[in-house]
Parts: sequence; structure tokens; C-alpha cells
Amino acid sequence: MGWHFWGIIVGIVIYSIYRYSHEDCNDEEEEGEANIPREENENEHNQKEQRIMEEKPRTKELAMNMLAKMGAEPKEKEEGRIQFEYQGVLFLMEAEDECMFVNLIWPWCYSFSKYDIDEFARARQVVNDINMRGSVTVIYSITDSDDVALHIKKHFLLVPQIPHLDEYLKLMIDSFFRTARTLDLEIEKAKIQECAQ
Repeated sequence: MGWHFWGIIVGIVIYSIYRYSHEDCNDEEEEGEANIPREENENEHNQKEQRIMEEKPRTKELAMNMLAKMGAEPKEKEEGRIQFEYQGVLFLMEAEDECMFVNLIWPWCYSFSKYDIDEFARARQVVNDINMRGSVTVIYSITDSDDVALHIKKHFLLVPQIPHLDEYLKLMIDSFFRTARTLDLEIEKAKIQECAQ
């Protein structure tokens, strides 16, 4: 076991020496070039990044623009809540300009009677499995009409510095459809297994 430790240490030392020697070679090559414009360019770039980071995030405006670009027709409902329809499904997004993160919610993705104990047990097991394995959260709520509603929720970063932001947002929304499909399939599988027993 001790030789594993020493092997790792020797590997790290060799890698460090290799990196250090190549950094020296690169520095010598750059000395012949004009370093002054590069340093000025780096300073200018750093100042620009600093200004962007110091600006107040405009998360709600960014979310509204991205959703409109996707053809979702966002509507601001309550303060911080944006409602939009995407692929026939109604979503809610909670976005505030002071925060770089948003909450995306698919309300009522699945529902059943709270008096159906078997269905509740199946849904509970599937929801727990999804919450342990997935990147989204499935939550329960009991309505006034004696139904149990399942909602899907995701909390994620939304800033203009993310490359390919429109694809990123579509990917986040697509994770809801995958989760809803998994929820339906796993509940049906549980029903079939109960019938087979």
C-alpha cells in the first residue's frame, strides 16, 4: 500500500517539473515578442470582466428575453413570477434581478386522489427515487379538491456569461419533460408489478 502513495508523489513531482520547464520555455519565447500590448490587453479584459461582475444582475429581464426568443410568450404575473407555455405545458419561473438564480416550476404535472392509498404509496416511492437520482425536485401538495398534485421544480443559474444560453435554458426545460415521463412510466410499472403479484 505504501508504494502506491510513493508512486503518486513521484508522478506529481514529475508532472510539476514538466509543467515548470515548459512554462519557462514559453516565457522565453514571449520575451522576444511585444509583451506590453498583451499586458494592456489583459488589463483591459480584466477591467471589462470586473465591470460586468459589478453590474447588478438583470436576471428577470434576461429570462423574459430568452423565453421570448424561444417563442414561449412570457407573461409577468406576480412580482418575480413569469408564466409561459412551452410545448403545450404551462410553466412558472421565479426570477428576481437581485439574484443570479431562478426557480423553474411545472405545476400539476401529475395528480391523483388523496384517498387512493395505493396510488399515493406508488407515487411516494417513485418521487423519492427521482429526487435521489435526478437534477430536479418533485414535490407534493394537497389541494382543496382532495387531490394530491405533484410539481416539478429546478433551481439553476441564469446569467449572460453562460455560453449558448438559449440551448442551456432549453436543456433545463427538457429535464422537466424527462422527469415527467419517468414519473409516469415508473408509476405504471409499479401498478403492473402489483397486478402481477
